[in-house]
Amino acid sequence: MTTTTDLAIRTEVRVSAPIESAFDVFTLEIGTWWPLEARSIKAGRGLGPPDGLRLEPWEGGRLYEQLGTGRLAWGKLLQWDPPRRIVLEWQADASRAPTEVEVGFAPEGGDTRVEVVHSGWEFVAPSLAEAREARESLAGPYGWGWLLDRYADAVGD
Repeated sequence: MTTTTDLAIRTEVRVSAPIESAFDVFTLEIGTWWPLEARSIKAGRGLGPPDGLRLEPWEGGRLYEQLGTGRLAWGKLLQWDPPRRIVLEWQADASRAPTEVEVGFAPEGGDTRVEVVHSGWEFVAPSLAEAREARESLAGPYGWGWLLDRYADAVGD
């Protein structure tokens, strides 16, 4: 379920895995479940999917698309707290100000609850209407809810 508070996107999913595994699949294995054919800078330019998606696992580490020997930056890790939390500065569109993605992991029995809060939309456009429009790409039917469903499937594999 996705709800908004102000312009923040809040989405969560419960996965059948211990917290350490849930964290590792989301971060270290992001390229295995992220739909690069639909959600990437290169694909967005009509050039097909990139070679991969990588997250460098340390504060200051980058999130980027791999293009042969080249890279397209999506953002950087502001906080790295395995296996509980990451915070990313997210800027997949260089023409806009960055937003912030916080991903929290909490054990629930033998499962893990994963919550994504994507905020900062009010800074990406000069008007509230344009900011709302910008956030729709990740709040709509192929946004964070869909992405977390793909992630949950990967955790279950």
